[in-house]
Amino acid sequence: MFFKISPDQLRRPVLRAILISLVGIFPALNTTALAQDIFPVTDKGGLHGAYIVPIEDFDRVDVQLIVLSGAYDDPNPSGTAHLTEHLAAFSADSTVLRKARERDINAKTFNAATVYTNAGQPADLEKLLRLSRAVLDTPKLPDGFAQSEIDIVERETFLRERQYPSRWLTRLVLQDLYETPRGRANNTVDDLPNLNLATAYQFHKDHYVPSNVTVIVSGKIDRDEAAELVTQVFGDTARSTPPAKPWLDQKPLLTLRSIKHINTNRLPRDTVQFAKFIDFEDHPSSFELQGAFFIAVDILNTRLENALHFNDVRFLGVDMDWYFATNADLEMTLSVELMPGFALGEAHRNLRTTMKLLLREPIGAEEIKRSRQKAIVNAQHASRTPSGIHGFLKNLAADGFPPFSPSRFIDLINATTDQEVIDFADKVMQPSATATILAKKVD
Repeated sequence: MFFKISPDQLRRPVLRAILISLVGIFPALNTTALAQDIFPVTDKGGLHGAYIVPIEDFDRVDVQLIVLSGAYDDPNPSGTAHLTEHLAAFSADSTVLRKARERDINAKTFNAATVYTNAGQPADLEKLLRLSRAVLDTPKLPDGFAQSEIDIVERETFLRERQYPSRWLTRLVLQDLYETPRGRANNTVDDLPNLNLATAYQFHKDHYVPSNVTVIVSGKIDRDEAAELVTQVFGDTARSTPPAKPWLDQKPLLTLRSIKHINTNRLPRDTVQFAKFIDFEDHPSSFELQGAFFIAVDILNTRLENALHFNDVRFLGVDMDWYFATNADLEMTLSVELMPGFALGEAHRNLRTTMKLLLREPIGAEEIKRSRQKAIVNAQHASRTPSGIHGFLKNLAADGFPPFSPSRFIDLINATTDQEVIDFADKVMQPSATATILAKKVD
């Protein structure tokens, strides 16, 4: 899942134990008309979860099958989860539609999950469910087809690397932070020549098990009829032990302050790449902290962008990313490109000073109110499009929690107190493990 305040990129919103609707705080933002009720399917076979979300506003239906494993779960070689995604998606098309490339691929691999989306008219619901169910079957593809997907995955990966060279630098700094090239820090490009079908099929066998899968049906559907179809299609699946998530155990030493200098021709400008790890050790999961997370991180992002981009114009661009894992480990990465003549050492000192003094001025009620309102308005916008709604639904479900709709997200944001936001931000900015790369551009 990249914390940007936009509907499709909201990072893992999760329900508090009890959601208290405080819509009266913002009467102009009443959510009654936006409510998206979520109903669990009782007879779901061995699935981790199955949910029905009736939405009358759009004459369509979406079925999302979410495998709770992604790039962070890659074995050696990394890139295997991405290859498996291709094989499973096209195999499902081949099984149900009788043609492997009947349509464009309908799946995406994220860091902690892989999401398959099948959309169509409400009358197509059973076919869409069977396409989703076929993803769990051992991939079967025509001769030569599966092998050709390795070349396609390589081309896709190289294209993203050329378009976004900062991806490589981010991987390097995470390798320094976690002191491992595997799990959260991977060797995607280096491992491409080693991609193979045997490892991909084993990954499918290990991770594409029902207990590691959530299904969400949303759209113009009858709740009971949709639940009955889910039971028909997935009811025969058997529960088993979900795969382990060893990357969740990666925790850097609190005292880590790694600094590395590199020369590279892969970046357009001199760049400071920074990573910070915060362990909310008093919380067994991120479940109760997400309201404070969204509001506090927006405030911290705004302050950092003001300090590093608007106030100090020598920082050409600022890109921040946050990942709040299900076990309440928080990871922040920050990348800043430098204007010509701005030395990397001085830029690094300025960054450290900025981080140290970021909360010198306490977070105030008006600042929290602005960020709260931004989150609510973004959720309202998401409610107006099918992609926005199922983007919200997948974000929570991708961590194994029940899905979260835009309207329930608004309830969560309204229920979060100012003090919770302040406490969360204070925890984030306390001294903790960090890694920094000072990357000098060379010809």
